[in-house]
Amino acid sequence: MLVLGSTGLTGGAIAARLDAVSDRVEGVRASRSPETVARWRDEGRSAVRLDLDDARTFPAALEGIDRLFVMAGYTVAMTHQAKTITDAAADAGVAHIVHLGIFGDGRSTDPHFAWHELVERYIEGSGVPWTHLHPHMFMENLLSVFALRDGRLVWPAGDKPTGWIAGEDLTSVAAKVLGEGPDAHAGKGYWMSTDVLNGAQAASILSEALGQTITAEIITPENMVQAVSDGLVTPPAFMEGHYALSTLEWLQQTYDGRMDYSAVATTTVEDLLGRPPMHLAEWAGLHRDALLAAETATPSNQPT
Repeated sequence: MLVLGSTGLTGGAIAARLDAVSDRVEGVRASRSPETVARWRDEGRSAVRLDLDDARTFPAALEGIDRLFVMAGYTVAMTHQAKTITDAAADAGVAHIVHLGIFGDGRSTDPHFAWHELVERYIEGSGVPWTHLHPHMFMENLLSVFALRDGRLVWPAGDKPTGWIAGEDLTSVAAKVLGEGPDAHAGKGYWMSTDVLNGAQAASILSEALGQTITAEIITPENMVQAVSDGLVTPPAFMEGHYALSTLEWLQQTYDGRMDYSAVATTTVEDLLGRPPMHLAEWAGLHRDALLAAETATPSNQPT
């Protein structure tokens, strides 16, 4: 099975989880960099070169692949990239596409949510059995976009909450779905939202988990540009401009109530993995050093 995004945090973690069950499945990493592919192969890992902006690389990369994990980059190019890799997967006889999307309702007006929903519907019409993963906001955003600053957590959605999911749970669910395949998971969507918290609630949990006072600095989406300028919020370097502006729309819709439908917790992680999900307190304890390192980093060297 081929894992797109293997050089990133999510795709890399999924590939690593598949390595752990290599007696049952073979995970294949993908990268556009020939040097990265060569390094993985030198390490004894299966790897192929695949450039989502060059469809000519798809046939060789998909040869012999029965399951494909698709995740998009943080750019509007995700639409044509997902379309062309889906076409190639259908032509190559791939038996299952597992797609990483967003926590939407199928009628999203936020641009990047709408892009994901277009991708989902195209995959569903491709003829390839599919499964969609719908995570809520990653707790890992506390290491990048919403990194702590001088003991403060900036929350640009007023008193409104959103759902949170740990990356560890998302990647565990993805690896399980890929490993078990279409017989168990075809045609299903899995919504993942463990905690529903606003900024004040998240700051309180972080204070207890880190053993120091974390203050919530509550602002509104209208103040977000100034917060970025002041270095209180750091857009990730991997997110291009149109996509970044779309995330501001997500904040606006959260603040004004259009995202209220999504302020829910789900039982997906427990249902699929047979164990409790990771809540923010546990996640913060596990990533304590990284959280504190992110707090002291300057915007220019902020981890993403």
